[in-house]
Amino acid sequence: MIPCQTTHYWIVWRLRQMTNRKYYYFVEGQCEEKLVKALKLNPALLMPGKVKIFNVVQNIISLSILMSIEPGSAAVLIFDTDKAETDHLKSNINSLKKRCSGVDVLTILQVLNFEDEIERATDVKNAENLTKSKTVEDFKSTVNRIKDVDFRRMLERHRLDMNELWEKSRPKRSDSLRRTQRRLKPEHRIP
Repeated sequence: MIPCQTTHYWIVWRLRQMTNRKYYYFVEGQCEEKLVKALKLNPALLMPGKVKIFNVVQNIISLSILMSIEPGSAAVLIFDTDKAETDHLKSNINSLKKRCSGVDVLTILQVLNFEDEIERATDVKNAENLTKSKTVEDFKSTVNRIKDVDFRRMLERHRLDMNELWEKSRPKRSDSLRRTQRRLKPEHRIP
């Protein structure tokens, strides 16, 4: 029996089905890469997998990248929703489904961008406060310089709530995309 898709049981059931899969994370930039790598550290808050910096909203995934994705794996697309143009994104999702055998395409929408997600999922009022930076550029630079384990500790220190990360409603222009990020995250919070 397959549980109803709107229940916690369905999420757990689907994650168990996908645990033997290989995951390929396509992230927009270095900060998102750092976040995904930090969340994959033990205890893992995301499914383990390879992380590649590739903007799926602005660029078309090349055939060589598509061919490197193993059949039956999952492609996770993490992108900002601050841009109105989504033609390349739709094309990339279609290419992944068409050219990659049995690949499950999961989309994670950052509303509106990386800094907003950090502010929503932690106890900081401004993303700059997380690293004690003066500007957003300094914040991003600091995040990119620190080690994954140190970034994870920083997130834990600022009470990262996985139930808030990647959970805000998406802008109307991205309504055509299925919300699939719940299928990647276990249901719990970092104390």
